[in-house]
Amino acid sequence: MREYLSERATLFNLGSGFSCPDSCERPGCKGVDLHISVTLVDLIALSLSSGKKVSDLFREACKIGFDPLSEEDPWVGRLSLELKKPCPFLQGKYCAHYSGRPLACALFPESFFVLHGPDFLQGKAFFKDFPCAARPCPISPERREILLRLVDMSVKESFLSDFFLFGVSPFLIDLKNLAGEILEGVPLSEEGQARLPHHRIEEILSRRLSQGGYLQAWEEKVGDLDRPGGLGAFAEMKRQTDPISPLRRTDQARFAYQFDEERLRPIRLCR
Repeated sequence: MREYLSERATLFNLGSGFSCPDSCERPGCKGVDLHISVTLVDLIALSLSSGKKVSDLFREACKIGFDPLSEEDPWVGRLSLELKKPCPFLQGKYCAHYSGRPLACALFPESFFVLHGPDFLQGKAFFKDFPCAARPCPISPERREILLRLVDMSVKESFLSDFFLFGVSPFLIDLKNLAGEILEGVPLSEEGQARLPHHRIEEILSRRLSQGGYLQAWEEKVGDLDRPGGLGAFAEMKRQTDPISPLRRTDQARFAYQFDEERLRPIRLCR
C-alpha cells in the first residue's frame, strides 16, 4: 500500500503547470458549498503524512455526504465521505499535508479542463471567484495522460472505499419518503417552489444513520485499518476490486435504500 501511495503522490504534481496563486482566497478549501469527496485511501495517505490514526481522521476530518444523482431528482443520491469545511488541513493559504492531500484535491482544476474543456468552470456561477477558472492553466499531452490515469485511480479508490464501508458501490439513498421532514419550515418562492437545503439533508441523514447504528458500525470498520494487518488486508481487497470497479457505474445502478424508521431497506430504483 505504501508503494502505491508513493507512486500516487508523485503523479499528483508530475508535469503539472498549475499552482494556486497567492491572490486566491481558497474558496474551494473553505466554502461549504463545494463538496470534496474523500476515500479511505485518502485517509490512509493522510494518516501516513500526519501521524494520526485513520479512525481519528475519519471522526475528526470527515462527514457523511449526499451527492444527488441529478438536478431533476435531487432526492436520490450517492452516500459518500466528504471533508468537513473549512478544510481541517488548511493552514492559512496552504495545505498542511500537501503531499498526502486527497486525490480529489490533486485533480482540481486540471481534470475539469481535460474532461470538460478549458471553459467549463468559467460557465459555472459557483466558480466565478476562482482564479484558476478565469485563467485555465496549460496542460501538456504528457500531463493529460497522467491526469487520465489519476482519474482512473480515483474511480477504483471510490469503489474500494464504498465496498469496504458499505458493502456496495455506489451506495444510493432515496430520501423521497423523508421529504416532509426535510422541507419542514423551508420557505417557498413566489413560484411555489422550495430550495432543497443540502445542509438539512445531511443533518437528517447523519442523525438517522447514527440512530440506526450505521455510523458506529462504519467507525468500527475504519478502526480495523489501524490494527496490525489492517492495511495489508485492505491492499488485498484493492487488488480484488480494481478489475471490477469500472464496470459499476452509478447511472446503471438498479437499487437504492430508503429509511424505514432508523433502518435502511432496499428498493428498486425507477428511472
